[in-house]
Amino acid sequence: MGTTDAAEPVAVARPVEADREAIHFAAPPGRTEGAVDVLLDGRRVWSFRLESAEATADGDRTVPWPTAILAALRGSAELALRAVADGEVWARAEIAFTDDPGRVAFTDEHGRDLVVNKWDRAGRVLDDHDESIVVRLLDHADQVRTVLEDELGLDVFVTGGTLLGPVRDGHLIGHDDDVDFAWVSRHVHPVEVAREGFALGRALRRAGFDVVRHSPGHLQMHFDYRGLPDHYVDVFAGWFADGWWHQVFCIRHPADREDLLPAVPLRVEDRDEPAPRSPEIQLEANYGPGWRVPDPAFRFDTVPATRRRLENWFPGLNGGRDDWDDVLRAERHDGPGAGSSFAAWVAERLDAGAPVLDVGCGNGVDARGFATAGHETLAVDWSREAVAAIPATPGLATRVLNLYDPRTTIALGAEIGARRLPWAVVVRRVVEGLGPSGRHHLFRLLAMALRRDGRAYLEIADGAEPVEHLLAEAEQYGLRPLDTVRADREAVTRMVMTWTPRR
Repeated sequence: MGTTDAAEPVAVARPVEADREAIHFAAPPGRTEGAVDVLLDGRRVWSFRLESAEATADGDRTVPWPTAILAALRGSAELALRAVADGEVWARAEIAFTDDPGRVAFTDEHGRDLVVNKWDRAGRVLDDHDESIVVRLLDHADQVRTVLEDELGLDVFVTGGTLLGPVRDGHLIGHDDDVDFAWVSRHVHPVEVAREGFALGRALRRAGFDVVRHSPGHLQMHFDYRGLPDHYVDVFAGWFADGWWHQVFCIRHPADREDLLPAVPLRVEDRDEPAPRSPEIQLEANYGPGWRVPDPAFRFDTVPATRRRLENWFPGLNGGRDDWDDVLRAERHDGPGAGSSFAAWVAERLDAGAPVLDVGCGNGVDARGFATAGHETLAVDWSREAVAAIPATPGLATRVLNLYDPRTTIALGAEIGARRLPWAVVVRRVVEGLGPSGRHHLFRLLAMALRRDGRAYLEIADGAEPVEHLLAEAEQYGLRPLDTVRADREAVTRMVMTWTPRR
């Protein structure tokens, strides 16, 4: 790990062409399917299935670049295609993607190498870390497991790639990026399993872990190294019911408790970790019958009936957050910029010294403006990354808030309401990006925050739900508009809202 992929040359490498849209190539004789690694200057950046490439009129193949890497394709690089099955590099060429000088650099904002992962997003993998990543990752995984086993008395075993790699060869998979655990609930009803998941989250937070909840049955613990985000540990809910083994987020497979428990020791790198009693059952349920063959191009293809059950029992709380992270990251790259015209519009209407709650603050430019003008300001956003990057400013506090999580949203509303102050709640271009549950949680938050003669200031972009529909939803929580203004140049509607008790 931490080294460039070895791209061994073959006697005659076939040509390959590429631009910033796609890779164009002729498959070598005898190869019609299988996983293919894409290398830029000797480093794997992506993998695809050969059979997924589109055949062209002249018999060649073409495969589009994933969106996650497009912005990085500037300058030149040696492009190579390598068969995963035998390591043969069967196509190679020097490609100038643009006229920019220098080599292609697919890296994050800290200069660390990225790949396109199984979710078609840019991420880091173990192969591109320093050698100590395995020890750091497994040490933290064992700390998480200790809480689950010793404090909560749960049965726990490794799952996903953390089971797959060690069953194959005793090692973590180089193109993986985390450690996966499943806890086995003693309950049989999804509601009880979900309640257990919330108790598990509270226990992990008490233990000092940085916990991100993805659903009632999926938690993720994040860890930094030398001041930078480094790795994470996933914990998934599992339970048995009516002869079926269920595991968030993609497993429903015929099995009984005795098939997977008691857990047995499995050698993972330099230590033993608990594994399911019959790992083959778990691996086939997760990856299908071909799990023994390494496939960095693997994508989950969950049976619709299983997806429907698990997504309704354990609804996701973070869908779309990665896209929002990307938007805010690009804004930070371009520089802080000036405050929005909406913030100026709000400032004209604020009472002197009124406290401000900025919901959906993004990179915090507007929130910093309110604080600098003398308003005690609390800025909240869904993006942990963006909130962490907001510069310290006198009078400004920041916090992560997920409007799809009713618990944390209501807790913030209660905290704001307990202050008994006339809050100004600023909500810029958030409402139109929320689904129904997120909107209802937001309106409940506003109703709790405005009860001491507060005001909410909303800006809603055109093209979402009709404003009349949104107002009808808000009215269910006692919210009503005092003023509505069209800003045609920006294609938005601005409004001031207040709260009145419902009769």
